[in-house]
Amino acid sequence: MNTAEVVVNMPPANAMEAGQFIQLDNVFKAYNNELVVMDGMNLDMRADDRLVIIGPSGSGKSSLLRVLMGLEGIQGGDINFHGQPYIKSENNDSKVVSDELHSRVGMVFQHYTLFPHLTVMGNLILAPMKVHGKDKQSCIAKGRELLARLGLEDKVDYYPSQLSGGQKQRVAIARALMLEPELMLFDEVTSALDPEMVTEVQNVMMQLAEQKMAMIIVTHDMHFAREIATRVVFCAGGKIVEQGTPDEVFGNPKEARTREFLDKVLHLN
Repeated sequence: MNTAEVVVNMPPANAMEAGQFIQLDNVFKAYNNELVVMDGMNLDMRADDRLVIIGPSGSGKSSLLRVLMGLEGIQGGDINFHGQPYIKSENNDSKVVSDELHSRVGMVFQHYTLFPHLTVMGNLILAPMKVHGKDKQSCIAKGRELLARLGLEDKVDYYPSQLSGGQKQRVAIARALMLEPELMLFDEVTSALDPEMVTEVQNVMMQLAEQKMAMIIVTHDMHFAREIATRVVFCAGGKIVEQGTPDEVFGNPKEARTREFLDKVLHLN
């Protein structure tokens, strides 16, 4: 399935300074004070990075995305965005300290999270109108443009229940793009899809990558990870064990734990 080219409005050049994008400083997160999923995590992301996070279940991959989206808190450490405080821990809890920075982050989830009672267009225009106070007609115009670029122009008045999995996920991507984010987070967005539908969604993500959209992607698809990533980050036990270019991590991993993981998922001998 060939979708039309997706075009997004990138932020101004002065907002894209490579070294001033996302920084995690000694971030700690645990569930019920027992299950540690981020154990003193440090990570620097450049504005021209497409980070792919890989690792076994429970290694903190999805937790990292949910924290960056402001959906879950941390118990220690701080996160900066564009060199400014974004999420700060305080008294064993945390808060998003900048709503303006928060509005620059978009996320697409594994299970779509579309509102079932709203049409495709209703799903797209809700946040821009409610969060940014934009007028309905301009939101509809922008929504139609995005849907056309994603090959969904004929689904404007459909409800989520009338769409395939791949179509739902493309609508979810369009909904996130409606807010013109600088950073897109993708959490296992193809894991619930049939193989044919996986290609539909990955094609859209590759188009965004070609336009230098900053992304953090959690995936179990190592072949796609190698294709789209500028940098691969391997996590285990709540820690970053190894990171590097796709060729470095997949072709010549330095850490035994990384090799063990890749041997299992890639069936290497």
